[in-house]
Amino acid sequence: MNFSHVVKKKRVATLILAMSLSSPAAMSQTLEQAVARSLESHPQIRQAFARYKAREQAIEQAEAGYYPTLDATAGVGWERTDTPATRRDTTTDDEVDLTRRELGVSLRQVLFDGFRTQNEVSRTENEATAEQWALIATAEDKALEVAKVYLDVLVADEVVTLAEKNLENHQEIYDAIKESNEGGFAKASDLSQVTGRLARANANLMSARNNLADARSTFTKMVGATPENLHLPRPDEAMLPSSLDTLMARALEKHPRLRSAQADIAAANAARDGSRAAYLPEFNLEVDANWNDNVGGEDGAGPPDVGGENNNVQAMVRMRYNLFNGGADRARERQTAYQTIEAREINEMAHRDVIEGAKLAWNARTYLEQQRDFMRQHVEAATDTRDAYREEFRLNARTLLDVLDSQNELFETRREYLSKEADERYAQYRILNATGELLASLRVDMPASWDTESLTGQEREQ
Repeated sequence: MNFSHVVKKKRVATLILAMSLSSPAAMSQTLEQAVARSLESHPQIRQAFARYKAREQAIEQAEAGYYPTLDATAGVGWERTDTPATRRDTTTDDEVDLTRRELGVSLRQVLFDGFRTQNEVSRTENEATAEQWALIATAEDKALEVAKVYLDVLVADEVVTLAEKNLENHQEIYDAIKESNEGGFAKASDLSQVTGRLARANANLMSARNNLADARSTFTKMVGATPENLHLPRPDEAMLPSSLDTLMARALEKHPRLRSAQADIAAANAARDGSRAAYLPEFNLEVDANWNDNVGGEDGAGPPDVGGENNNVQAMVRMRYNLFNGGADRARERQTAYQTIEAREINEMAHRDVIEGAKLAWNARTYLEQQRDFMRQHVEAATDTRDAYREEFRLNARTLLDVLDSQNELFETRREYLSKEADERYAQYRILNATGELLASLRVDMPASWDTESLTGQEREQ
């Protein structure tokens, strides 16, 4: 049987041919653009930003303790007075009904509160710093998630192309076998075999298209835009650590999760110090001024030299010292001590997580690089085998089943190679994420409202 009209001449087996992930693509939506858009629009980023800004407002609340408070009071109403003074007044009944009027101003300035305000400001500042670092860590993790879905769409799209080529090849074989069967040159079993494999190739294409649709949906959810003409991203190799030791040192020095945990420890220490203010006296400057009329049965309509006005102004420095409040102060100090321990253990857990993440990312890249080389050899060998089997089938040295199996193996091998190539690239992004430098490597600037320069300034001060 002449099978040359089905099998094209042997092509050069170069990886995935024109369907490799590394083939040029129209660059209309880069990974950097996708990450930047996600940072602007994703609800998790917005939530983290809102938490950070809320903590900033807590700082201003705490700093208010340094300033005086000024209160004004005013009132008007009815007062009935029955006192010895009203009963001695022969011009009135024993009881006097008057319209009472009050006006007062009070000023309070804390002079010493046992360093409560100072520690409260320190606590809120460190809590805001922790939330700011947590915001950056969330952004780093979100960038890694975007990189994953970005690569998933690229892989899924290329797998669809592979599945279409695979179906096209099966269709050619099916048409040739069917024609030969109708001419009496091919067996019915050959036709049934290729019919089944053609159905499988159709199913593979449907599965690939479904996976692509799912990947595109996930991308849209993550980025807030549909993927269009994605371009294969390339990690900044200059920022990749040269060794595992370098990776570990950089991760422990720069990872935002660790910096957030360290700020939480400082906040817990400040809260513990602030709880001890209850053991010290409090000194306040208090200034009060009151202007009252018709108070205590004194009628303002009386003689001019008497009148009903009752005015006073006083300025006092007062000390208040709680002697006993049921043990609440001691319990509060113990509570904050345990919270400090909790913050330290969270920091320790963060260290372990960062170390584990760095090692896993490094191991993934190391072994995926080795796998990629073997997978490339597999693709090349599978391509040679498929082409050789076709030629041998033409010479009746191979069965149709051998040809179909080689075609399916080539499809599966190419698909797996695409996946491993994307996994290796993703492992590089994981390494950059482990050091807290993924956004920097993508050249994605954080929004100005995040005020990341303040973190650098705080570090210089410390």
